Amino acid sequence: MRKRIYIIVVVLLSAIVIFNIFHIPVFAANITKEEKFRIAAENKRLALYVNDENGEIFLTDKTSGTTWRSCPENAENDSLASNVVISELSSPLCITYCEPEKRSDTRLCSKTSASVKIKDINNGVEMIYEFKKAGITIPVRFTIGENYLEASVETADIKETNDGRLLTELSIMSSFGAAGADDNGCFIIPDGCGAVINFNNGKINSKSYSGMVYGRDTAAAPLETIDNTKQIYLPMYGIISGCSGLMTVCTRGDSNARLNASVSGVSKSSYNLCSFDFILRGSDTYYMSGDMVNAITVFESGNIKTDRISLRYYPVEGTDNNAAEPVDIARAYREYLIKEMNVIRTETPPAELYVDFYGAVLKKRSFLGIPITMKTPLTTASQASDIIETLKNAGISNMVVSFNKWTDDGIKNRIDTKAEVSKSIGADEFYNLAEYSALNGVAFYPSVQNAAFSSGSGYRAISNASRRISGEYASLYDYNIVSGSKNMNKKSLSILSPAEYPEVFENLSCNLKKNGIDNICLSELTTMLCGDYGSREISRDEAQQLLTDGLKMLEDCTDSILADEANAYVLPYADRINNVPLCSSGYDIFDEDIPFYQMVLHGLKSYSTEPINGSADRRELLLLAMASGSNPHYDMIGENVQIISGTELEHLYYTYYDSWTQQAAQDFLFSEKILSQVEGKFITAYKRSGNKIYTEYEGGIEIIVDLEKCSVTADGQEYYLCDTSSNGE
Repeated sequence: MRKRIYIIVVVLLSAIVIFNIFHIPVFAANITKEEKFRIAAENKRLALYVNDENGEIFLTDKTSGTTWRSCPENAENDSLASNVVISELSSPLCITYCEPEKRSDTRLCSKTSASVKIKDINNGVEMIYEFKKAGITIPVRFTIGENYLEASVETADIKETNDGRLLTELSIMSSFGAAGADDNGCFIIPDGCGAVINFNNGKINSKSYSGMVYGRDTAAAPLETIDNTKQIYLPMYGIISGCSGLMTVCTRGDSNARLNASVSGVSKSSYNLCSFDFILRGSDTYYMSGDMVNAITVFESGNIKTDRISLRYYPVEGTDNNAAEPVDIARAYREYLIKEMNVIRTETPPAELYVDFYGAVLKKRSFLGIPITMKTPLTTASQASDIIETLKNAGISNMVVSFNKWTDDGIKNRIDTKAEVSKSIGADEFYNLAEYSALNGVAFYPSVQNAAFSSGSGYRAISNASRRISGEYASLYDYNIVSGSKNMNKKSLSILSPAEYPEVFENLSCNLKKNGIDNICLSELTTMLCGDYGSREISRDEAQQLLTDGLKMLEDCTDSILADEANAYVLPYADRINNVPLCSSGYDIFDEDIPFYQMVLHGLKSYSTEPINGSADRRELLLLAMASGSNPHYDMIGENVQIISGTELEHLYYTYYDSWTQQAAQDFLFSEKILSQVEGKFITAYKRSGNKIYTEYEGGIEIIVDLEKCSVTADGQEYYLCDTSSNGE
């Protein structure tokens, strides 16, 4: 008997040792024996389990023991959810298909509307979903890498029967990481600077969050003005649940991804949900001539233009055995940018003042009693030199200067590739300004605007503009502030087709080099993304690739690129980023703004705020800049602002230089004291408590911003913003 007991003990101990050595878990957390899961793949860090009966999966992080499920465990018992919602919660795959002739679409979920076949592949499984009602078959691959789970679809492998039904949208694991009504945690949403949605925040009367990655397709002009919201620059989101975190990155198909988030109650269920879905074929809405009541919807036809859809899920743990925080999600995404997207650190001074100048504008003036449109200087190159000299004499050691509307084509809103200085601002003086800048610590960036244009200089609205899905030419409209409808009294600009990008970038590159211009700012092209749905059939996915090809071309022929805001695909090529927001869109469902974009980029790239002199609260914006490691930014013109009245730049009413040079210098000197202490360091902690913001950097350096006292404490020294205020503030 004793011998048997001894043998049993030895066997059990040996089994424990074997399981520990080879990391083979018997059952992962939250998985019962009744659930028929098996190990499909595993490595030192992760284990992927699959249920062969229904296609559900779960991922176990062996480091922490945390399990992330594709579907909530008890979704069928959710008292708040209807059968339709329960079906969606329990489905690893949901689709939307359209019937163009009926001008309608239908949503189906795999739980109730698809059969699934599962086969093992290298490092994972392939699940083939057949939606018989729609006549659509979709293979999805789930594989694990060193530290992530990947879900991917090769769109060429999607099968559609020829019965008029077309796949338009796809949602993969929309319930992955769902949190219940009793769970603690939050979602990290990269809207604007970044926002937090706390689980179960009780905001049941608010709307769910939904936003297109990289903003809306600018080729599709809305029927009415859209809200003044911020953009999603980064194709990712974060989940913090309990002590663990999960970072989801859209690695392919990101230009057609839409980010959705909702909390318990708002989601029509008890669960808190955050996920991407993908628009594979777009739609467009328009009115027929004479009928402004009944809108008509049309769908994109032809093959799916996006080659591949891919999502990666990275388990994230806090540092030093602490619970995961938003800054850990930012760290994980920064590591992804460095490793997977080859984003490298740009060496820049510890603090810089960003200044935007505006050269000239078209303005109607009277000549011999006849109204004519003339190029009207706002800031000549000579004036810009004088302003920069004034700022230098005030103690500003480092500046980043962008010069807008410096060519005749730029002033006329034409495609701007010639790189020839307009006589209205002074050609010789412009090159003297560039030379002076190079010798005096000023990074000088002439700026071109080639996203939207007026006909001229070889480009025409009919032949070179994008087309909407409806067949109309794509235009950028001004909207009536009161009614929200298109302002037909103001001329619209055409949206340049991405098909023209190769020629535009090649001509610009050659002419910059020919005219001795070393740096460039691309203005809206680093954030605006559109397709062309006419005969050229260019998707946003292809447009994104054409843009990055153009950026590579410019990188080879220039010394530096300044991005005026920057979508993620721009980051490998931009050395500096201007106009980074310090707020989100402020949706009701949000609980807090956080400088997530800045958490990702500090220590990699130099970036600035939006114009401080254009802010309703200059002091708060500057203090928030110090809490996020942001350089201050000012807009300036050399002439009195009365000159821009009645022009397209009349929104720059705040820019007269003489009102702001002293204040800009004082703000820079204030920020330099703080930013110089954290040069090149990553942000390692961030917390806001009431009116105090605590930001910690590598090496334990802590910056404390007190919004109420208008002070910043750095390295134990307290600096008061009121000591630097001018203009009677």
